[in-house]
This record gives sequence, structure tokens and C-alpha cells, in this order.
Amino acid sequence: MNILNVTSIVEWRGGDAQMYTIYNLLKKYGELDQYILCPENAVLYKKALNDKAQVIAYTKKNKVFSLIKPIINCVKKFNIDVLHIHDSSALSAAIIAKALLKKDVKLIYSRKRNNIIKNSFLKKLKYDNKYIFKIVSVSKAVEKIFVNINISKEKLLTIYDAINVSEFKDKSKTGLIHKELNFSKELKIIGNISSLAKQKDLVTFINTAEKVIKKKSNVRFVILGTGSEETILKELVQTKKLESIVCFLGFKTNVADYLKEFDILLMTSITEGLPLTIYEAFASKIPIVSTKAGGIPEVIKDGTNGYLTDIGDADLLAEKCVSLLEQPDIANQFKERSFDIVLSQFDLKNLEENYYNFYTNL
Repeated sequence: MNILNVTSIVEWRGGDAQMYTIYNLLKKYGELDQYILCPENAVLYKKALNDKAQVIAYTKKNKVFSLIKPIINCVKKFNIDVLHIHDSSALSAAIIAKALLKKDVKLIYSRKRNNIIKNSFLKKLKYDNKYIFKIVSVSKAVEKIFVNINISKEKLLTIYDAINVSEFKDKSKTGLIHKELNFSKELKIIGNISSLAKQKDLVTFINTAEKVIKKKSNVRFVILGTGSEETILKELVQTKKLESIVCFLGFKTNVADYLKEFDILLMTSITEGLPLTIYEAFASKIPIVSTKAGGIPEVIKDGTNGYLTDIGDADLLAEKCVSLLEQPDIANQFKERSFDIVLSQFDLKNLEENYYNFYTNL
């Protein structure tokens, strides 16, 4: 079986990262011959070239039309059986390419986010057409957005993402954040790792920090990541005079080292598929306080292995953070239960088995 993974994304995002993880997990299976098609200026292309992966580049001149011909050419050249699409723009191009191809190719679309799809004629035409064989979601919350626009349930499948648990569980605290920010050792760290985008609602993260610090003066908040909202968020911190309380650390490649320094992972998102950061915190034994965004409640049960609140509820988020800091026994229970979950259900061995079975049963 020959598989072509297609993405039109230039930046290094969760979708491409997970696709490339699956690509590497399945390389050892001789019956699966995999290829990657991506923009020539994509971070993924440079990484795949360096790893000597089977990657093909195209020149991205626009979101959709510049990708149609490269897809057709790859399908013909490599005798592709499965077109696996990893973003919305690439899906539009793949549908047109498949309509022009005479070859019988199974078109698969993977979706990570649960942002609402309008139940309009054009959206229905895009996501519910004869050319798409399966839509693979990373959580039931993502799958539900397609149910809501009446996509046939036979087309829908959920395959949860996974992480390399050992990469996180073996890390030790080194005081990395305290050293970088010149914090005293007694300060507790509450952090978030994400793109600085509207859907992450880091305004609520900052509002929560403002409320926590009134009750617990020995706490500092850190945000790892970059994005379109960075300037707005930094201005908000200045307006609230929280510059010494909320710190922006930018993009980091060694996420596991920074995550291990957190006393709490605070997630304030509005929409989510099911972010890998949740699994990474589980593996790092970091307790979580989060909103009920997207698929997060599928792996965190409120009061059992973490705390959940309604979206935007800074008061309750702050209350739960303070509660965890003051009750280390509860925090330790959350850590152990979450670690057991990620080790048994969301390690790479699970991802490998699930995708191998998915492809070979097509």
C-alpha cells in the first residue's frame, strides 16, 4: 500500500508533528510505503530532508490551487493508494485532484481542532462528498462537529493522538525556569504551553493569574509559545501591572524540560481537539487545571485526575489552582492517576497499533 501524506502548512504545528511521528512509527512495515508532500519552505520539509524521509516539495503560491497538480503528479508517479490529508486547504486541493484523477485512490482527512463548521451548502459540499472515504478525528469532540453537520457516521473515526511517554517521565527538575527568570527557589510555577492564539484564551490565563496572586503571593505564571496574540497579551499584562507575575518565555524546542518545572499546567482554551500538552503533563506528572474545551474532558475527569471548569471562568480556575497548591496530597493523586492513563492508553505504541490497523484494513 502506497500512502501520500499531504499538508499545505508552512509552520511547525501539532498536525504536522503528529503526522511525521506516525510516518516514522510505520516506516518499519514493508507493506506500507509512505510519502510526504509539503511546501518547499515548510519546517516539515527541512526536517524530513535532514532525516532522509521520502518527501516531495511544491511551491506554495496560494492556499489551494498550487497544490492540485503536485498531488496529481505524486499519485501517478508513486502509484498512490491512499491520499491522507492533514489540513483544510490541502483537503480542498485533494478533492479537486481526485475528481480529475482516473485512479481509484482512497481520500482520508485528519482533523485536530473542534472549531465549528458552518452547516452551509458549501461546507457540506466540501466535507460530505463521494471523494472522502474517511474523516479521522483526534477526539470525540472533534468527531462531533461532523455529526452536527450530518456527515454519515460511517465516514467518521476517532484515533487519539499519543506521545513518547518515556521522553517525559524520565525528566528531573533542574530549576530551569527559576534560573532563567532569576526566581527565588520557593516560588511556585503555574504555566501554559501553546500558540498565542485567540482559541487558547490566554486573556483568561492572565485574569486567573491576577486572582491567584491575591491569595498566594509565592506563585509566578509562565507562558511558552508565540503567535498572533502576543502583543495584545503583553499589553494586557502591562495594563494590569503583572509584569513581575506573568512571564513570556517564547518558543522552546525542549518542552519536556520546561514542563517538568511546572507545579500546575493551566489550560484556558475555548476550543481544542485534544492537545498533546495534556498527555505530556500526564507523563511528566504535572497536575492540570483546565477549561472543558473540546476533547479535554475525555481524558480529564473533574476531581479524579484534574480539575475542570467552564470556559472563561477565571474565578473558578483561580480557586482550583489555589486548592491544588494548598493540598499536595490531592495533587499527587491527580499525578499518579493521569500517569497511569497516558502510559496505558496514549503512548506511541498505541498510536502505532491504531494507525497500522487503520491503514491495513482500508
